[in-house]
Amino acid sequence: MAEGHYQVLARKWRPQSFEDVVGQQHITRTLQNAIRSGRIHHAFLFIGSRGIGKTTSARILAKALNCSNSDTPTPTPCDQCDNCNAISAGTSMDVIEIDGASNNGVEDIRQIRENILMVPSSSRYKVYVIDEVHQLSIAAFNALLKTLEEPPPHGIFIMATTEAHKVPATIISRCQRYDFRRVGLQDLMGLLRKILEEEGFTCSDEALAAIARAADGGVRDSESILDQLMSYCEKEITFQDVFDVLGLVDWQSLHDLCDALQRKDITALLTIIEQITVSGKDLSQFAEDLLRYFRNLLVCKSGGANELLSLPDNELQELNNRAQGFSLTELIRIVEQFSNLINGFDSQLAQRTALETQLIKMSKRGAEISVDTVLEKLAALEAGGIPAATSQPAAATPEEPKKKTPVTETPLDTPIPPVESVKKKTKSTVSEENFDKFWDYFTKKAAGDDMNLATWLPHAQSKSIQGTTLVIEFNDDQATARKVVEKNENKLLLEEFLQTKTANLTSLKITTVISEPESESTEPSLNEGLPLAENVNPEEGQKALSDPHVAKVVDVFKGRIVDIQ
Repeated sequence: MAEGHYQVLARKWRPQSFEDVVGQQHITRTLQNAIRSGRIHHAFLFIGSRGIGKTTSARILAKALNCSNSDTPTPTPCDQCDNCNAISAGTSMDVIEIDGASNNGVEDIRQIRENILMVPSSSRYKVYVIDEVHQLSIAAFNALLKTLEEPPPHGIFIMATTEAHKVPATIISRCQRYDFRRVGLQDLMGLLRKILEEEGFTCSDEALAAIARAADGGVRDSESILDQLMSYCEKEITFQDVFDVLGLVDWQSLHDLCDALQRKDITALLTIIEQITVSGKDLSQFAEDLLRYFRNLLVCKSGGANELLSLPDNELQELNNRAQGFSLTELIRIVEQFSNLINGFDSQLAQRTALETQLIKMSKRGAEISVDTVLEKLAALEAGGIPAATSQPAAATPEEPKKKTPVTETPLDTPIPPVESVKKKTKSTVSEENFDKFWDYFTKKAAGDDMNLATWLPHAQSKSIQGTTLVIEFNDDQATARKVVEKNENKLLLEEFLQTKTANLTSLKITTVISEPESESTEPSLNEGLPLAENVNPEEGQKALSDPHVAKVVDVFKGRIVDIQ
């Protein structure tokens, strides 16, 4: 290496032992135990996203198998012998690393099959590390199958991939599979803090957390970002430095956009997008920042900010304050909408237009009533409460609290109580003085959901009270109305209503009165009182209305029958 050549952090701090690998203890422990017990498989498949230790672990495994300071494979290679040094430097003749993307043909695999038959030159095992193995062609995979299943005793295959679904099942079934995880936030922060201390830099916890979040669980990405920041700063890295170097939108712009969304200020929203675009920020990254920002608001609204968000105290306070301006349902909907926007956002030709349209739709959220909101209101009504959004009658002042009304029998001349009073289980005495009001209330409420009964009950011509019995009479030409009302289930329904809502009526009596002929000049229209056109035969119309489905349709649409076919 030339004197003065700078080595990037990702290479300088590359783990050289299983203990140095960050966040993959479930894999390193399994490999070490396998080496200790001598249960060494001939083929390994390492799966995981980029920069989390797959190739590094493959090199450490190769050193553990070939360390010359141990008579047998060891879980703790010395990292000092010739074999360990050659493997670390990538110059070992017995550990061959192959890029699957550029060596993906049948001829390349045929050469591997021939070479692996030759014994190692200075090691116990000849190890082939095939990176990005999913790039091999189908023909190359087929050529590898037999060798992969029955390699020579000294042959070991270690394959790594970021896209396991592209590896044929026949290959996977011949390997021991190890799934690498994205590294957690705290593990990444610990690694970065260790590097900074060795390099003589200082950095706040908030800045370290910002770097770790930007790396999204990737060790190599976090080290590359830190390398860039160390070049940008002198000896101290601040939270703002991370935003500046990574080209992220500053927090104030996100706060301003959130405030404009709460105010439904479309002009302010479009102005902010204009400023972001003019400043040269990447709109794809900005959309992801918005998703992360509103996700943080959702966490604050759910009460887990202190445990889940590693942010400066002043930023946490700002987020908590703004989270109170949204309901939990609104924040969930906003996060879902941004998630849908980001899917395929890079491929959209008009990213700015798509983002502006989405923000305008969100600012109109007050004009939409979500299913969740409706369910919340229904639940409140069912519980006996009143949703906050509905108008309420004026309540009594604190100085004059509303008194509770005892449940007593009301005087005879008191009108039938409204629905609100019925809820308090008060009963009214029906008399001649309040009979008209009672009858109007009775015909509107007693039928309940039975539209057919509600249609014909008001056709009763005469009403009176005999003791505890309500007597209603129908003219002889109202046979259909009487037939509907005196059905057993309808009569029981009406009597139950009387017993529940009145203090003195318990039963119902239905009679028919013979109507006297009237002069032609005063005779009402045959269809009077019925939802029928003048040209419709009354008998046919009554017969049609006796069908509950027809009666319900006529009632709901406030219509009338104009023709019968």
